[in-house]
Amino acid sequence: MHSSHPGRSIRRGLLSAALAFLLLASASPALADQSNHTTQLPLALTPAGEAAGYPVLRAGQVVNIHANGPVVFAIENYLLNGAKPMTAYAVVLDFYAGSCGGAFAFPFVNGVTLTTDANGDARGQARITPEQVTSFGLHNTDWGIVWTFVDGAGVAAYSTPCTDVHID
Repeated sequence: MHSSHPGRSIRRGLLSAALAFLLLASASPALADQSNHTTQLPLALTPAGEAAGYPVLRAGQVVNIHANGPVVFAIENYLLNGAKPMTAYAVVLDFYAGSCGGAFAFPFVNGVTLTTDANGDARGQARITPEQVTSFGLHNTDWGIVWTFVDGAGVAAYSTPCTDVHID
């Protein structure tokens, strides 16, 4: 004779309800930027970097994340792998009016410097606040942007391809 334990039935019911809730919650839309999604942009050696003797990267990228949150508007993650060892690179964003096909507008030195280790590796990050976007008057604008890594002598050693960005 088999008897069911009432505690097991309640636990199974609660577990089923919790799983159903998690499935529904994961199907809801994300709160991230709806007009500009996260982009992963490869870094490559520039002609100027090659002329200055910089090595081709083993890996390198910029990950541009637009959260549009109340505290963090965007996050940019930077990775250099196999760059010139023991070298500091300033991160400069080259802005193009309207889109990548537009005229060059201005360079923006964002204040982040990556210094490579003995292997030529470095990581860095920039966090952009809503207040910064407002202070620069960038809301509801469109730009083409190239991220460039510039050494202390002014050589633009590595850069991403241009990507079109809408800033909410």
